[in-house]
Amino acid sequence: MDGQPGSARLRAARELRGLLRGAAAPGPGLAVAVLAELRGVLPYDCASLARWDPVAGRHDTVAAAGYPLDAQRRIDAGMHADPLFDEVRRAGRPVRVRDIPGPRRRGRMFDTVIDPLGFRDGLTHCLSARDGRYLGMVNASTLDAHQPDDDAVALLELLADDLAGLLDPLPAPTPPTAALAAGEVDGLFVGPSGATPLSPGARPELVGPRSPLHPLLAVALAGGPVQGSALVVLGHDLLAVTLDPRPGGVVVLHRPAPAPFGLTPRELDVLAALAGGRTNVQIAAALRITPRTVATHVEHLLAKTGLPNRAAAARLCARLGLVGAG
Repeated sequence: MDGQPGSARLRAARELRGLLRGAAAPGPGLAVAVLAELRGVLPYDCASLARWDPVAGRHDTVAAAGYPLDAQRRIDAGMHADPLFDEVRRAGRPVRVRDIPGPRRRGRMFDTVIDPLGFRDGLTHCLSARDGRYLGMVNASTLDAHQPDDDAVALLELLADDLAGLLDPLPAPTPPTAALAAGEVDGLFVGPSGATPLSPGARPELVGPRSPLHPLLAVALAGGPVQGSALVVLGHDLLAVTLDPRPGGVVVLHRPAPAPFGLTPRELDVLAALAGGRTNVQIAAALRITPRTVATHVEHLLAKTGLPNRAAAARLCARLGLVGAG
């Protein structure tokens, strides 16, 4: 391959991936740089990156190298209407011209671009977001009948998700677990076999059978609807918790949270119990205190929150996502 060893090709792919992942924000300048770096992975005579415009129903080039302007316009306006395009898009991988059976190498793109410009091979790779949205395509054309080779195709396929991100108007979501690496939260991964701490400050008791979070966690592990965030009273602590379902379990992230309205942990327990419709006697039994003490806590929490009655307190509890021992 032009005397370029496989290790150099792989190094070029890694550098290109680093460029794509290290960029602060996608833009035309980045697209031009990416296309230039792509030559080290996928030798080409002409190449382009194009974004799909779902409103106009056509592609729009964001960067191109080598193609005459009229050829690039034909690709943008007509590629999606070529009979072979649907097959290329469904393939989910780079498709080379030489991999298309000879009798089927015809159509708009062959008649107006490939054959008139003398290209002997090339490829198209349709790029999609991880959620399935079609984003656009990368095209490369060569005058060399032996390019692109199998290594180039494989490396391009490995770079597909990063190239797709360059065309995606939606910013890449930051996974909740990124906060673990930053030390902003602690967490555990909970699966059928138990809990695995993900940070030094993880609280295993948060996911234990006696935890007020346990019923929500059990629903999540069973594949039921997930309450994504909650305020959990755990002993004398109040924790802001998020549940992030993953294959094989649930990531539970937690961090200390300030008490809303200056409520004490016990008042928060009583507030959570009110939301369940329990009477003072039932709350007292659950918290192992007297009904008179429960009444005092109810009086205090209503005063601190400015709420008129127990029903309003129950609505506040739901808005806060509060889960307590009560």
